Amino acid sequence: MSTQAVSPDQVESTRKIAERLRSEIGVAISLFTQARAADFMGTSASTVNRIVADDLDKVCHLMAAVGLQFAPVGAMVYSKERIEALELFTYEYLRTKVESRRH
Repeated sequence: MSTQAVSPDQVESTRKIAERLRSEIGVAISLFTQARAADFMGTSASTVNRIVADDLDKVCHLMAAVGLQFAPVGAMVYSKERIEALELFTYEYLRTKVESRRH
């Protein structure tokens, strides 16, 4: 058991993230279809249906609790630190460019 206390705000935030994850995968599954997902998994559509009905909420909640999220296969995922570095670089570049036009 963890020795760090979890605040009610953290629990609520985790619940909301889990709901969003569940919604995202629900949309993806409905667009892809459970039958097609089952074909890719080498199982039956009823097995996929059971996974969705019985386990998906728990898996999404667990993912939210440990800080994981879904990303499409073709997506490029960057850390918050990398995004902030790119923003700073872009800001400095554009600031210099704008200032040079004023002179």
